[in-house]
Amino acid sequence: MLKASRQTDRISIRNCFWDEGTEELRKGHGGVEVHDVGPNLKEKKEIGMRVVRKLVRLSFQPLLQRRALALSPFKLLLLLFSWVIPYLFLTNYLESRLLPLRALCYTQSDLLSSEPLASDFPTCINKFFPNWTPTGSKCELDVMPPVLIRPKLPENLERVFVVRSGPGSPDYRNFIRKTWKSYVEKLVPVIFVCATSLNDTLSSEAAVHNDILQFDFEDSYHNLSWKMMAIYGFVLTEMPTVKQIIVTNDDTIVNATALEQLLDMSDEPLMLGKVSRGYPRIFLPWLPWHVPSSMYPNLCYPLFVQGSSFLLSREGASLLLENVCKAPLVHLDDVFMGVLANCAGLKLIHSEGFDQHVFEDFVVYHYQYSRHSAAHLSSLWQSSSLL
Repeated sequence: MLKASRQTDRISIRNCFWDEGTEELRKGHGGVEVHDVGPNLKEKKEIGMRVVRKLVRLSFQPLLQRRALALSPFKLLLLLFSWVIPYLFLTNYLESRLLPLRALCYTQSDLLSSEPLASDFPTCINKFFPNWTPTGSKCELDVMPPVLIRPKLPENLERVFVVRSGPGSPDYRNFIRKTWKSYVEKLVPVIFVCATSLNDTLSSEAAVHNDILQFDFEDSYHNLSWKMMAIYGFVLTEMPTVKQIIVTNDDTIVNATALEQLLDMSDEPLMLGKVSRGYPRIFLPWLPWHVPSSMYPNLCYPLFVQGSSFLLSREGASLLLENVCKAPLVHLDDVFMGVLANCAGLKLIHSEGFDQHVFEDFVVYHYQYSRHSAAHLSSLWQSSSLL
């Protein structure tokens, strides 16, 4: 079951179960239906949880029995860091290598807080970029670029679902069209947003499907922030009734049943998704997430919502677009949005169901550390109970 609490900023996902006799998903205790992948995974998870609970109970039993003083300082130190070795084994390579830097980032309380670094926007930006001064050069991020292809959409929409895609990724777009798009479109229209590349075939594809929005600038990883601003500009300029923008990447799987529970958002400036904190700037130049110190001088990032999937209110999009040219560009769009959100007062709300890299209890499934092929995503879909 997926239960979304509207009273707190953290949305928990729990209480999924599988009926082995009928292979039927059931409801219970005020939750809503969510799809699972089968009893084997559940049994393994339950066994793992029992082992973890037993280890925690054995580890903390002396403390609970008020015999803490009987433990030597060395044993207390071992107990304090007992989670490190399992963490290194269970997390992916990049996460485990970043552990020392993440530990350091968790000592920087100002960047862990949702409170802005300063009360006014210019001072706040200056704290993130102390050596930056506005040059007066023309900024075009707050101007919507020319539109080459427009999708066909109903009038008077309240929401729009945007899938960020590259011109050379028709296999991912076709995967989505054949799988979860039809389920999500019962709730909200789905469109694909691209920029340009050499020899793209988007015109013919758009003529068939009428679900592509294409802007006239180069589509690249380093232009993601530009693409996001273009999307917000298009919605704010040409879709006056839209109150909510849902954004995902094209290498994702969306659980429409779970998503439906999150669509009733307030009109205040807010962004809902997986809020990340304590993340260091990647200084290894061969990684796609590399950001040089000349672009972002700090070791650690502020709170930001992972860019693979999130919900954004219209007021939130307007706030970002209004302030985007008042700060130096960071090409990682989610980090850049995090900086702007901190200084502009955009509220970030955490939801466990977004950017999930385990195919269970998710709103949006996305494997962050490598790009699954469209064929692999299709096999995941076929093996699930989302059909």
